[in-house]
Amino acid sequence: MDHIADKLVRAGREGDRGGGAGTARGLACRAQAHLPSSRHGTGAAAGMASAAPLLRPGFGVESWGSLEAAGQPPSCAHPRRRRRALNDVQEMIKTEKPFPERRLRGVLEELSCGCHRFLSLADKDQGHSSRTRLDRERLKSCMRELESMGQQARSLRAQVKRHTVRDKLRLCHNFLQKLRFLADEPQHSIPDVFVWMMSNNKRIAYARVPSQDLLFSLVQEEMGKDCAKVKTLFLKLPGKRGFGSAGWTVQAKLELYLWLGLSKQRKDFLCGLPCGFEEVKAAQGLGLHSFPPISLVYTSEFLEEAGNLAPGSLGAAVTGAGSSPVSPRPTLQVLNETLCPTWDQMLVFDNLELYGEAHELRDDPPIIVIEIYDQDTMGKADFMGRTFAKPLVKMADEAYCPPRFPPQLEYYQIYRGNATAGDLLAAFELLQIGPTGKADLPPINGPVDMDRGPIMPVPVGIRPVLSKYRVEVLFWGLRDLKRVNLAQVDRPRVDIECAGKGVQSSLIHNYKKNPNFSTLVKWFEVDLPENELLHPPLNIRVVDCRAFGRYTLVGSHAVSSLRRFIYRPPDRSASSWNTTGEVVVSMEPEVPVRKLETMVKLDAVRQRAEEEKDRKKKKKKGTSEELEEEEPDESVLDWWSKYFASIDTMREVRPRLPLPGLKGPVKGKDKARATPEKRNPKIDELKVYPKELESEFDNFEDWLHTFNLLRGKTGDDEDGSTEEERIVGRFKGSLCVYKVPLPEDVSREAGYDPTYGMFQGIPSNDPINVLVRVYVVRATDLHPADINGKADPYIAIRLGKTDIRDKENYISKQLNPVFGKSFDIEASFPMESMLTVAVYDWDLVGTDDLIGETKIDLENRFYSKHRATCGIARTYSTHGYNIWRDPLKPSQILARLCKEGKVDGPHFGPPGRVKVANRVFTGPSEMEDENGQRKPTDEHVALSALRHWEDIPRVGCRLVPEHVETRPLLNPDKPGIEQVTLAWPGLGPRAFGGGGSSVPRAGRYELRVIVWSTDETVAPCRWLKGQQEDKQDTDEKIVISKKESMFSWDETEYKIPARLTLQIWDADHFSADDFLGAIELDLNRFPRGAKTAKQCTMEMATGEVDVPLVSIFKQKRVKGWWPLLARNENDEFELTGKVEAELHLLTAEEAEKNPVGLARNEPDPLEKPNRPDTAFVWFLNPLKSIKYLICTRYKWLIIKIVLALLALLMLALFLYSMPGYMVKKLLGA
Repeated sequence: MDHIADKLVRAGREGDRGGGAGTARGLACRAQAHLPSSRHGTGAAAGMASAAPLLRPGFGVESWGSLEAAGQPPSCAHPRRRRRALNDVQEMIKTEKPFPERRLRGVLEELSCGCHRFLSLADKDQGHSSRTRLDRERLKSCMRELESMGQQARSLRAQVKRHTVRDKLRLCHNFLQKLRFLADEPQHSIPDVFVWMMSNNKRIAYARVPSQDLLFSLVQEEMGKDCAKVKTLFLKLPGKRGFGSAGWTVQAKLELYLWLGLSKQRKDFLCGLPCGFEEVKAAQGLGLHSFPPISLVYTSEFLEEAGNLAPGSLGAAVTGAGSSPVSPRPTLQVLNETLCPTWDQMLVFDNLELYGEAHELRDDPPIIVIEIYDQDTMGKADFMGRTFAKPLVKMADEAYCPPRFPPQLEYYQIYRGNATAGDLLAAFELLQIGPTGKADLPPINGPVDMDRGPIMPVPVGIRPVLSKYRVEVLFWGLRDLKRVNLAQVDRPRVDIECAGKGVQSSLIHNYKKNPNFSTLVKWFEVDLPENELLHPPLNIRVVDCRAFGRYTLVGSHAVSSLRRFIYRPPDRSASSWNTTGEVVVSMEPEVPVRKLETMVKLDAVRQRAEEEKDRKKKKKKGTSEELEEEEPDESVLDWWSKYFASIDTMREVRPRLPLPGLKGPVKGKDKARATPEKRNPKIDELKVYPKELESEFDNFEDWLHTFNLLRGKTGDDEDGSTEEERIVGRFKGSLCVYKVPLPEDVSREAGYDPTYGMFQGIPSNDPINVLVRVYVVRATDLHPADINGKADPYIAIRLGKTDIRDKENYISKQLNPVFGKSFDIEASFPMESMLTVAVYDWDLVGTDDLIGETKIDLENRFYSKHRATCGIARTYSTHGYNIWRDPLKPSQILARLCKEGKVDGPHFGPPGRVKVANRVFTGPSEMEDENGQRKPTDEHVALSALRHWEDIPRVGCRLVPEHVETRPLLNPDKPGIEQVTLAWPGLGPRAFGGGGSSVPRAGRYELRVIVWSTDETVAPCRWLKGQQEDKQDTDEKIVISKKESMFSWDETEYKIPARLTLQIWDADHFSADDFLGAIELDLNRFPRGAKTAKQCTMEMATGEVDVPLVSIFKQKRVKGWWPLLARNENDEFELTGKVEAELHLLTAEEAEKNPVGLARNEPDPLEKPNRPDTAFVWFLNPLKSIKYLICTRYKWLIIKIVLALLALLMLALFLYSMPGYMVKKLLGA
């Protein structure tokens, strides 16, 4: 096993450790700057280095060159200020301080104001004559980026909420990265400064200082952050040796005074030099300038200090630490086999000699470097991390008393390369030794702990107050464990460790058969600080027990903060715990309310029925209520109607009537009116979540938590593995931390089982069979997967060994497909609990490409107290589009929740009333069945109690409503690209049969338009038309399928708004037809046609009058008069005609049974009239009857008879005259 060693980093490390007091033999430190020469002016660079802090340091200038006077573009931001502000917010979230969202809003407000201030300054600076083209273009780019960033910051500030502060903080870090990118010069005109450490003319270590950090300016804000300051540099290995874990060690620590500026500003290069140094100028015979001096000599007295370090605990993969500001000293002890060591040890460094003025050392103390190593039994120690700290300085004339002393323990972030590797809890102080010696210093001759070796513990003033705590651990099970050394995990075990104490779980004898633990709850006691912020982390380690007593590490997890697992006794004086009296929650509008009772009014079936009666009465009286929209017919409503109504409510879409394809001013009264108020929803709706359901209900970790198990080390540049790649499994369980002894009111509760401790009432973890029903509604903004910029998506479902691929129903060339599919899967918990919903791109040749996938933990949903199996609907109905989907009725669900929570109830009675604990719910006591008959029921009041379950004392929580959730699709090959899909998972025990029916897909329709009568029209035309920019996802769409090109394999579906356009044209024989007028009707919401032509006005199309709106998808058949509009010479609308038309919508099946159009059949014949057998019309109007008989019914018969008589007459005349004519011919007469 790995062990831990501690190492100290010297302030000035000697090259071969062979030197004593002084610099090492053959070792030189050089500050070097490569500067381009220029004839326009000369520059200056000065440096001083200290490689041996125990001697008087000597300072020299290595290079003196020229600096080109090139103008710098204005700084576009202050990334350091933003970084400090974001660190404050992150620290507030980590320490759970109140109102971190307020601080984040302030940061975004500062960012927005800073961007605006930069834009105002940059506008004045654009016309500067000395700017090059690169400077001008870069300034324009910075202005565009910062203007966009300022707008995004303002919009993001309004979205910062308490539950979204973590997500918005990540977006703010993106702003910070962009600011850093903009602040860097795209083309550096000044090279960086390199500091080399030489040994025997060989470069062994170096440090690189950006020149922009050293540039001098007369304006303080434009000066480099390290210019004219003493800078601490840590040298690293050059070349390839500096990469990876080998380059993490510090080769040397130097303190340099650096300044870089123009030659004319060289008189200011010593403006920031600390006090106590004298210049040593070169002799005049050397031919050098008077500036700069060849060296600086320190003439003042040095200070003798004593340093105390009191390290505390470390929360990462570390087991040892050491620290030193100057020289090597004894290190901390090695703690074996632990990830969270608690040393409780104080290190003392005597007689440290530091150079500088007292006040300067107090204001800017030296940096202490702490390195953590892993000590192995064989080989050298492995570097694990490093952190930096500045001690709290006490001068000789100060008293060692509060409030400054003693120092408080603080957390220091440990870094391993560029990655974080844990936190160090420690305190550092630097004490000046006065003239009287160490007598004035606080005594350090404290007790020595001989059990752990000759060590001194942390002093009482710094050591936190400890108390006895009990840590109860719920061992539920292990999931998705990966192989270890090519061998599968068969017999895993979980070890819990915190502050040197711990507990082990029971052994899982067969992981494949049942990955759950047999013993659920175990506990151990440990001493923890009273201050919750100082609690050490808790480590979860999973090992595989193999043959011959071998244990193999599978993975581990570190719980950095125990605050969310600390048990806090509830405030029994709060209103939610008040069990005295009764609180009434009513669904009926009029219920007698007693004094001191609370009433909550909700919409109900009976209330709607009364409103419907009132509306009908007002209609009979001829009031203006006649213009209201008609109540939709439930027979034509389906789940999609419910879904679209919910989308309307979520997006707050107000109904509006688009103009008939014409844009421009409207004359007279046709000016735009104020937007009408949003109509009251007449359709029951469901909840549409714009994000995952887990983010709304805290990942359903109300009592069962999921901990990711990691393997390997972070920060290895060679491996390049991310945290997700290091995940080797998941541990499911929970923690509960509380002070000992347990509160008496908890142990005295009825039914308290000491075996389960604080985890009372948890269900059994035995395997259970469930039926999972997944509804996939649609996907939006998919990533293109084909070369034509489209995709052919289809759904794939994976759950355990079940893999469903719906390749046959792929949707061709769509990035926003509407699937409307449901999938039923039988599974068993816990073996099959992770559901994967993926979208693939169908390819004719080759394998299908993954577009994105999302994973859902069904086990947490199934066992959650929020009851995420099947959502609670708003109303209870046994028929229609809003049929109850849950396999259990509301009364059954309520009875089960009361039994599991040990709540008194439910008590039904009298009708329309139920009592749960001290809450009384009232509501309708009857319901209407399919035949319209009303029957008594208790389901409405039970549903009211479920919708207000969070108000129930002690056990109340928010239940998941009937919903549709929006989940992002992620592709492992394209990290960071989110694509949205709408999923609707539901699950339940297989004994109950799961959820409700499938989600229907959008059907195909045929619209038939019959024009009965028109005014001044020649040839009416009709067609459906849609515009892509006007598309609304909440409306019905017309689907057009066509091939994009002759080389396309299949057709592409386009969804366009369902709109009907009627136009009037004047037919001309010798010229083009003239356009007379048109009207465009949105088939989802268009004005109901007038009954007569006189009632049809232009205001019906412009919205000047309130006209009832109808939908052809609900009415199916609509007939009436509509106006036709056109522009006049003044570009205004005018009435050009009226058309009487009838619209009839049929489904594809109905249209196929009765085809019309294209000269096949007459358009929808009317029903045969029921006329009497005898009539007396001929008696009342004989002339009209004769005219009807002659001209209408027997017209062709009379013509035929007349023609036949004429033919017979001609034949008779022919036969009569034929003999005489022949005799004359024969006789020659």
